[in-house]
Amino acid sequence: MRSDIADKQQAIFCMLARFGEAMSSPKRLKIISLLSEGPKSVEQLADLTDQSTAATSAHLKLLRASGLVEGHKEGRHVWCSLAGDSVTRVWLALRNLGEELLPEVREIVRDYFEHPETLSALTMTEIMEEVRNNRVILLDLRDQDEYRAGHLPHAKHIELKDLKRRVDELAGDRPILAYCRGPYCITALKGVTSLRKLGIPAQRLPFGVPEWKAAGLPLDRTSLRPSRGRKALAN
Repeated sequence: MRSDIADKQQAIFCMLARFGEAMSSPKRLKIISLLSEGPKSVEQLADLTDQSTAATSAHLKLLRASGLVEGHKEGRHVWCSLAGDSVTRVWLALRNLGEELLPEVREIVRDYFEHPETLSALTMTEIMEEVRNNRVILLDLRDQDEYRAGHLPHAKHIELKDLKRRVDELAGDRPILAYCRGPYCITALKGVTSLRKLGIPAQRLPFGVPEWKAAGLPLDRTSLRPSRGRKALAN
């Protein structure tokens, strides 16, 4: 009896180890991070992770085998999504663990992603209050499908590639709080830099939709069907 229980215990550890194996690749971690924003096709993930479709498919095969990612075919494309919100929470916990335990991670975050003059110090609760009182403009710089899947309440959507062309839509006396795919997103850094060069007061949020959702705060969604063609997306 005791041997049987020990075998079952070992089986559990072996199955859980599959998660660690699936998350042991930087490319697969980036895929999980990207899917925390919403479903994406294999082609989109290949563009965003700067690798071939074949290599991306191989990574996704392992992620699906571990149970972390789900996929379904629609037309000529295979669409992938995380198996549940718990996968997003694991990714966020791993990221936070890295910042807590790895000095190298903290150094990179401090030097490249924590510029006091461009990083908003407002908490999520304070941001909700500012938005509710129409004192700031939330700007979502992600791609259209991600915005449709869920965005911060009342956030305006302008993709980075369209920002200069549509900058007049942001004119006014309210400061801009921009966000993209979380604290390490290069798109948000570029967007805020571009706006400030144009004389528009803008700061970057140190979080995105996954963090907002994990905090139990509401998201807005559109009823429009996401586009299903391949396209290159910003990093």
